[in-house]
Amino acid sequence: MNNRQRFRAHLAGPKMLMVPIAHDPLCARIIERAGFQAVGVGGAASAAALLGRPDARLLSAREMADVVWRTVDAVGVPVFADADDGYGDATHVAWTVRQYESAGAAGLFLADRPARRQRGRTIGEAVGEAEDDAVVPAAELIGRIEAAVAARRDPDMLIMARTDALAAHGIDEALARAHGCVDAGADAICVAHPASTHQMRRITEEITARRGIPAMADASPGVMPPPTAAELQQMGYALTLYPTLASRALARAVADVMGELSWSGDAAPLADRLAPFEEFHALARPPEHREAVSPPGARR
Repeated sequence: MNNRQRFRAHLAGPKMLMVPIAHDPLCARIIERAGFQAVGVGGAASAAALLGRPDARLLSAREMADVVWRTVDAVGVPVFADADDGYGDATHVAWTVRQYESAGAAGLFLADRPARRQRGRTIGEAVGEAEDDAVVPAAELIGRIEAAVAARRDPDMLIMARTDALAAHGIDEALARAHGCVDAGADAICVAHPASTHQMRRITEEITARRGIPAMADASPGVMPPPTAAELQQMGYALTLYPTLASRALARAVADVMGELSWSGDAAPLADRLAPFEEFHALARPPEHREAVSPPGARR
């Protein structure tokens, strides 16, 4: 079973698939070591890691495909990637799918946000605060899914449709889009921004129970406190993403350590807050690399 087949098997299984989005390939290895069965690639984390900027559409489809490739190369588990709006019209969607597929992604999702929006939703920004709350017409989203399904070479490459229509147009419109995407060939669905557990259950009842299609839980539902993975599983969801958890953890840890170093000028007291060199090098030099660079006669 390859990683694309494994990813599909996880979604079809009884256990919720938790997918943290990696800040970079080293972070992806840490996620894999922690026991997660898949790793994510997302626009906000990639923009922060590569540019030190929010997700403002500064990274192209080709650059994001390169992030996917480097992440796939770093881990052995499936990699699930954010393909945003497909980066343009149907031709661009097809190109994006081919690039992500060539990079080794196990799957990707496409959203119904406008192709020429000014910026993405920044980390922690609430629904309704971003400038891109508008969505394209349903036919355009369905067209993106049709183009994606037609473009993939490997039928095991998972194509997910995500709709952001609920916040602006209501649950009925969002579900109508979801059903249209299933009819167009989408393998999985995300209806974003549910405002209640009742809406969340309705989503899984219509998409998973009725259509047999796995549903991804929105990473930032308008439900407080956010449901746990176990609660999402009980509602019928198959997958949930953690888009910026790793990036925010990294930002806090580095800020704390560097702030203390700047104040004290002494790195020695920070030792217990750092990964030991052996642990760090084990992450940065996986076994196959250590084997490849060992001098003759040194291998055991």
